[in-house]
Amino acid sequence: MRSAAHILIVDDSTPCRTKLTEILEAEGYLVSQAASAEEAIPMFKSEDFNLVITEIILPGMSGLNLLKLFKEIHPETDVVVVSSNTSSFTTIKALRLGAYDYIVKPIDDESVLYSMVDRVLEKQELARENMRLMNEIAEKNKKLSESLKMMKMINQVCVLLTSTLDIASILRILTESAVKQLQTTSGYLLLLDKSGSFLTMKVSNGIDHAIASKFKLAPGHGISGLVFATGKPLIIDLLDSEEYTDRFIEEDPFGVLLTSPGVLSVPLQVQGKTAGVLTMSGGSNGKPFTEEQFEFLSVLSSYAAIAIENAGIFYKLKKQL
Repeated sequence: MRSAAHILIVDDSTPCRTKLTEILEAEGYLVSQAASAEEAIPMFKSEDFNLVITEIILPGMSGLNLLKLFKEIHPETDVVVVSSNTSSFTTIKALRLGAYDYIVKPIDDESVLYSMVDRVLEKQELARENMRLMNEIAEKNKKLSESLKMMKMINQVCVLLTSTLDIASILRILTESAVKQLQTTSGYLLLLDKSGSFLTMKVSNGIDHAIASKFKLAPGHGISGLVFATGKPLIIDLLDSEEYTDRFIEEDPFGVLLTSPGVLSVPLQVQGKTAGVLTMSGGSNGKPFTEEQFEFLSVLSSYAAIAIENAGIFYKLKKQL
């Protein structure tokens, strides 16, 4: 049995419609019938057909005009015309209007009909596969373009990070650049306080100063505290984050820091140890963060760590001198 393609037969001759229907249904196809163009049009508009087989000479609207209308409504649907008229002018006109094939009545050899239907379905399958491949290529090109864009951003930020040997400036540039380049709502950098008991906001962007100045989070608690404790970055879609619900409340009990639709949080590791956490909130342009943006923030954090190490080395050398 072949695939159950849906075929519409349009012919004012009941015996012809019945014969074609029996032949096609015997091969497993789903067949619908119409005795005129006027009857076929609402069927064509309301149902999906893989193929239309229409007689040219019909009562009312002709088969050629019906062919033209169908190709305007659904260009991807193939139409085959059948007729006892062997005029080359009629054949050429049908093909110019978009007919896939032209079959002369009577159809005595069933294999001719089967071969035509098989060719139509094979062409449609190839078209679908080509479309799938084109979409796949387009998606890959989009991701490549996004990756190249991220690399340019990283290079630009690295220039800024290496332009200073002041650690406070490096941390500020890191946070502000991440928020700007990711086009997100807010971001903050947490560091341990002097007691080593709590993570506090060293730098924040897009966050009320009163909230930032009072913020405290124990390592291991909340989202940022988890990242600090494990040293592993996190990308979270807030629409699918039930496992992190308690941690969101721990870090943001008033719902002003970790906002929809997504959160990114990466560790800041200096000389093999986690020194802080950089957290971005609010998604990118109102959409959840992507894996490319996740990678971007992780790489940016690594470059900032190198800049901090260099600043530390410079400070030690300066102190020795």
